[in-house]
Amino acid sequence: MPMKQTEKGLPNLGALLLAFFITGIYFVFIYQMLPFIYDINDDVAMRNVAAGVITGSPDAHLLHIKYLLGLVIAGFYRLLPGFDWYGLALIGIMLFSLVMVLYRGLAAKKGILWKLCYTALTLLLFTCTGLRHVTAFQWTVTAAMAGSAGIYLFYTADRDSGFWTRMEEGTAVFLLLLSLAVRDDVFLMVLPVAALCFWWKYGSVGKSSLADIEYQKKLRLYFTTENGKSWNVQWKGWNAALSHINVILGLLAGILVLLGTEGLAYRSMEWREFCAYNVNREAIMDYYGLKNYEEDPAFFDSLGITPEEAENLQRYSLYLVEDLYSEKMAALAEHSREVYIREHPFGQRISTAVEKIDSHLGEEDYHPVNLLCLGLLAGVLGLCFGKNRRQLGLVLSVTGVWAAYWFYLGYRDRIVERVGFALYLLMLLTMLAVWYRVVFLEHAGEDTGSKGGKLTGRLLTVGAFVLLALFTGPAWKAVKENNTARRDYNLEFLDVNRYMAEHMENVYFMTTFSIETYTDNFTVSRDFAFSNLLSVGGWHTFSPLENVKNEKLGITDPKKDLAEKEQVYLISLEQVNLRYMNRYYESVYGDGYQGMELVDKLDYGERIFEVYRLCVKPLGKA
Repeated sequence: MPMKQTEKGLPNLGALLLAFFITGIYFVFIYQMLPFIYDINDDVAMRNVAAGVITGSPDAHLLHIKYLLGLVIAGFYRLLPGFDWYGLALIGIMLFSLVMVLYRGLAAKKGILWKLCYTALTLLLFTCTGLRHVTAFQWTVTAAMAGSAGIYLFYTADRDSGFWTRMEEGTAVFLLLLSLAVRDDVFLMVLPVAALCFWWKYGSVGKSSLADIEYQKKLRLYFTTENGKSWNVQWKGWNAALSHINVILGLLAGILVLLGTEGLAYRSMEWREFCAYNVNREAIMDYYGLKNYEEDPAFFDSLGITPEEAENLQRYSLYLVEDLYSEKMAALAEHSREVYIREHPFGQRISTAVEKIDSHLGEEDYHPVNLLCLGLLAGVLGLCFGKNRRQLGLVLSVTGVWAAYWFYLGYRDRIVERVGFALYLLMLLTMLAVWYRVVFLEHAGEDTGSKGGKLTGRLLTVGAFVLLALFTGPAWKAVKENNTARRDYNLEFLDVNRYMAEHMENVYFMTTFSIETYTDNFTVSRDFAFSNLLSVGGWHTFSPLENVKNEKLGITDPKKDLAEKEQVYLISLEQVNLRYMNRYYESVYGDGYQGMELVDKLDYGERIFEVYRLCVKPLGKA
């Protein structure tokens, strides 16, 4: 028996190493050929926290990404500076997911030609569907890729209790936990599908494997009473599920560790208050919106919010609202939710959900992943209907959960491209896992002996190659054009950052709408330093880390210091209308506010940044 384990283990280990090697070559190739960028500002902000740009030293309080993963990333910034570890972490998770998908085929008991076809098809599929999000990476899709790859690896593994099956299932659990660590909302989307796959693999009625039978014997022995009678523990499928209970226990243990660490990291009153505030901020800024002062003056007056401050809220200038943190924000969020519900009755939200879902199912931005996903779903439904009715139940169940996700997000008006892509990715890899299990595990060899079966298999393989090849060219071209344009665009903002770094004696506040269209470019090797840039408002405004930064920069009251301190400046894009800020400071200082003085223009490309000093007449002077 030990010899058999060794013989089986060596090919699996070789397959794993080969999968890493192929993925490494793939990464080196695309890194040389394509620009890599941060897709959204949230990741840039979290990167800056981890890299020490905010406080001057790396910190693990990334807020959106779990503290334990943040601790690892921040630790690398401390121990091995000079690299963009946050970007490497997200890209690494995407590529590790690809490694596991490649490993499945390379470890299969198939011939070399089959493995070559599997590897080539996997790389083509990843190029069509994943290249865009590994070169323009962001946390939502990264979490979805990890969770979906975990489902694929788990459901395509054998049902025995051997070492490599345990290792594969353990790795699948690790991928699911990575999904939770990166973004818990995505993990909650992945988890029900993972639970269905676990039940259909081990818990539902089916032919027992040798491992299941051995486990039944152990259960009978364990539950034997003193009279020699044994309890009936052969519930339908539960024996198999219990024999792999370590999968569930491992996942639960990992969840407890991640959430427990999170609770400890944010246990202080300061962090708890900010987290509650941030939930309310997200509710307003990302979902419900906010009325103008003129539309609801009584409510704003009840909170002591002036018309000028209400306009500042609309402009995302959170620092320019008196006592916004944190009770006012909570009241604003609750009122915005009530107004939204009142103005969007149930029937209207249902109608909106249907319209949103319809547009996202055919949205061109999702091509080709939506076409491949829906086509694969139809193919798997047909396959299971003809070959395996039990797996058909899983496909229908997963489809029901998937449809429910779409409907819920549409009903809440929260479908955005990255979330939609995450849903497509989840469905695509789950259906591929079902296809693999039906064709290569549960019905392996049924059709290969006949000429018709061989011909069908070859035609399907050739068809898959042709289809993916047709999609790969346009996908590559689109990624290259998009990333190149965004890389060049981001260079403007990098030049602005260099300008500020050359004047570290100053502090610069930037209007929120001047930052929002820029992200950042990624390079493996990069140095990070403490920044003298503050945003007038953003998701990190009022955070304990931002407070530390303010203190280091000598800022005690942002709205006051922006106007009264000589070394504090405002930076804004030329086309951003700053009259709202002038109105606010006029309401605060009256005739003492003398407007903005243009002190510099930064022309680095397509758009021009302007540097202003706010002029306030000192009190007591005529």
